[in-house]
Amino acid sequence: MKIDLVSLQFEETATGGGGVHVKNICEQFLKEGHNVTLISIHTEKTLTKAQLQDWYVPFSIQNRENLSVVRFLIDRDISQPYVGEKNVELNRIERFADAVIKWIKMKHNEFDIINLHGHHILPGLMAKELKSMGIKIVSHIHSLESTFVSQKGESLGSFNATQEVLTKLRKWEGMSRFADFIIVNSPTVRDEFQEILNGQNVKVDKVADKIILISSGCNEDFLISDEEIMQKLSQVPETIKLVTFCRIDPSKGIEYSINGAKAAARLCSHKLCLFVVGIPASDEYLKRIYSKLDEMPDNLNIKFKLLNAISPPDEKKEILDDKHIYILPTLKEPFGMSIIEASARGNMIVSTDTNGPQYMMLSEHDNHFDWGIVTDNGVLAKITENHHTNLANNIGRAIVWTIDNWQSCTQRVLAFNKKIRKKWTWEGIAKQYLELFKK
Repeated sequence: MKIDLVSLQFEETATGGGGVHVKNICEQFLKEGHNVTLISIHTEKTLTKAQLQDWYVPFSIQNRENLSVVRFLIDRDISQPYVGEKNVELNRIERFADAVIKWIKMKHNEFDIINLHGHHILPGLMAKELKSMGIKIVSHIHSLESTFVSQKGESLGSFNATQEVLTKLRKWEGMSRFADFIIVNSPTVRDEFQEILNGQNVKVDKVADKIILISSGCNEDFLISDEEIMQKLSQVPETIKLVTFCRIDPSKGIEYSINGAKAAARLCSHKLCLFVVGIPASDEYLKRIYSKLDEMPDNLNIKFKLLNAISPPDEKKEILDDKHIYILPTLKEPFGMSIIEASARGNMIVSTDTNGPQYMMLSEHDNHFDWGIVTDNGVLAKITENHHTNLANNIGRAIVWTIDNWQSCTQRVLAFNKKIRKKWTWEGIAKQYLELFKK
């Protein structure tokens, strides 16, 4: 099969879970013997070794056995695909989509499947524009950015949620309906996508059968054994190491991890050390995060490890293997691949009770407290409507509950990893894709 993957995020240009997803399914397709063309964008990191060809937009092609990586030069001197004010970012993505559409139409005989990845323009606008080609189009919606707004109208992302921007995003997001199949990564994203279609007077029942749930995961060999987990978590350590390992971005709520660790330190006598690891979205956001480091409890230390690229598996292992509790503090997360990777390396999970983690972690035996939910797979801290006031304390109490119930939480790691092996490995996820492609 000749598969064309389109994604802003791939290898050097990856900034988060979407890039990890595309890289891993690409590797699985290649292992299965398929030919893959990966179309992405140029940034400062990819331009250094690129041999550009003149065309409507300059582009480069790198051939690696059954993989061809095609990158388009849309803007020079950008560190990653999403830099700049929101209108600048959207304009860049739209120009990228325009170039890719022209290129695919010129090469249309070379592909059996076009698989579009990302949010709004790529899975939406591109699906509409390529619909008439007669090639199967599969759009994977990694997130619905227009839904990153609270009921009070507050943006949970990294941009000002003006009505003009939201209307534009929803229009593009709704265009994903023109694909032959629409992949979503959680039931919540499916429901939100259908709500967007309802708002555009689209008959959802005509689209519903095309919406397929396929999530993300980790390689089977990334999961350590139950015996290794039991040994790692055999007793409460002298210093309990907490970690938040994700993009350091406003949408991830890093400040709630820091303030949650502070709250936990004030509620217990254990020595705690929080590690914040990831690619920073901007210097401005880093300054905002550093401002949270005042009035530190004596039993808490906070360390930062700033990255400039998505970590390869060995670096992820190095970051996660000596930690004990993983904290996901985000106010909205469509899925939550980082908690899969953290649990796979033997870390107890404390997450907010947002949409994705709820889908992944809720169980038959959940216990509800005023501060959160204890599940068979980990602990969820309640966001509440007044998250500015309540969330940090709820995360703190979830951390302390985890420490106070160390042995039972070790069993929760084992239970969650069993679920990961069954549902969320890249090998199994790629098979779901390929079965869909063959329909």
